[in-house]
Amino acid sequence: MRLKCIVSYDGSDFHGFQVQDKYRTVQGEIQKAIKKINEVETIIHASGRTDAKVHGVAQVFHFDTHKSLPPQQWKRAINHFMPNDIYIKHVEEVDEDFHSRYSAERKIYQYKLSTKEYSPFETNYIYQYGRPLDIEKMREAAKIFIGEHNFASFCSYDQYGNTIRTLFGFDIDENDGIITFSLEGNGFRRYMVRHLVGGLIQVGANRISWEILLEMLESCGEKKCLYKAKPQGLYLKEVIYDEK
Repeated sequence: MRLKCIVSYDGSDFHGFQVQDKYRTVQGEIQKAIKKINEVETIIHASGRTDAKVHGVAQVFHFDTHKSLPPQQWKRAINHFMPNDIYIKHVEEVDEDFHSRYSAERKIYQYKLSTKEYSPFETNYIYQYGRPLDIEKMREAAKIFIGEHNFASFCSYDQYGNTIRTLFGFDIDENDGIITFSLEGNGFRRYMVRHLVGGLIQVGANRISWEILLEMLESCGEKKCLYKAKPQGLYLKEVIYDEK
C-alpha cells in the first residue's frame, strides 16, 4: 500500500530536507523512524526539497509498505520515533499512481520578515531585517512576476533545465511590523522564493527600482539576481493536489 503523509518541521537544526551523509536531515530522521516500524529500509518521496534552516508547515511525502496498519496507527507509530522538531500531521492511503512530487498541482510558500527591533526569540523563524520597507512599492514590483515566466535569473546558479514556472499569486501583507510574503505557483526552483523576496526587499528599501527586477526577469538568466533573503523566514506552507 502507498501512504501519503503530511509533515511539519522546524528546520532550524536541519541541513535541509534531503538525506545527506554526515548531516542531520528531515528525510533522514523520518526514514529512520519508518524503518523501525517497517523493519526494512524505506525511502520516502517528498513533494520537493527545502534547504537548511527552512521550515515546513505542511510538507508532503509518500512511501510504499507491505505492513498493513490503519493510517491513524501509522501516524502514532511514526510520531513515537520522531524527534521534537518533526511531527506527522496526517496519514492516508492513496492510489499507487499518486506521487508526492509529480502529482502536485501547486505549492504555497510564505516568507516572514520583521521590521521591528531584533528579537533573539524569533531569529530562527522570522528574518530580522530591523528597518522599515515601502510595502506599496514592493506590492507593485511583485506584479511583474505573476503569470508564466522563465525564472532563470532568480534560481540557483548551479541549476539548469526547465526554469519556466507560473506564479498564480504574490501577496505582501504587514501586521504590527511583521511583513509576510505569500507566493503560490505550480513549482519553484532552488532558491527561487528567496531570490524573489530578496529582490523585492531591495525595492522596498529604495536601493533599486522595479524596472531592474523586470530587466533581470526578461534576461532569462543573463542578468542574475544577486539578492537572496535569509532562509530562516521561509516556510513551505501547503502543497495542493488535484482532487480526483
